[in-house]
Amino acid sequence: MIWYGILATILLGAVLIMLGNITKSSQDEIDAVPVAQEKTLESEIAYLEKELENKLVENLSQMAGVGKVQVSVVLESGLRSNFAYNNSITKKVSTETDKSGGKREIEEVTENKQIVMGNSSVQPVIVYEERPVVAGVFVVAEGANDPKIKENIHNAIKTLLNIAPDKIAVYPMVGGK
Repeated sequence: MIWYGILATILLGAVLIMLGNITKSSQDEIDAVPVAQEKTLESEIAYLEKELENKLVENLSQMAGVGKVQVSVVLESGLRSNFAYNNSITKKVSTETDKSGGKREIEEVTENKQIVMGNSSVQPVIVYEERPVVAGVFVVAEGANDPKIKENIHNAIKTLLNIAPDKIAVYPMVGGK
């Protein structure tokens, strides 16, 4: 019975942390992004999180002894694309002389930066893309009562997502094996 209380406390704490991160990042996005883009960004992140969760459930449920599994993934950001740019800088220097013989030099610098468009002129050219940063992964599995299975789940997630071990939490499912 003590384990159920501890598990409930841990689960509640994890949920509150996730909600705090979501609320904080959502407020940052509201402050930095126009409303139309905010909804797109949030839906993109939610979509990426769901995709990762589904892939992890699919992979983990194939592991021996894991049994039924549920996964929650929280991302710090969405996919970031870095586009190609054409940069041009024009520098113009002119010298003026006034009636009393004084000289004044004027320097004018113009910078032009344009995104390079692909052959279709619809999509910009992407130089590289950065994967989203995973804030944390929370796993509940039937077989997580067994320390070896729990360790295997932890190692699998660490390897698949290339994230720090402290960003992964694995707990046994209520009524698990």
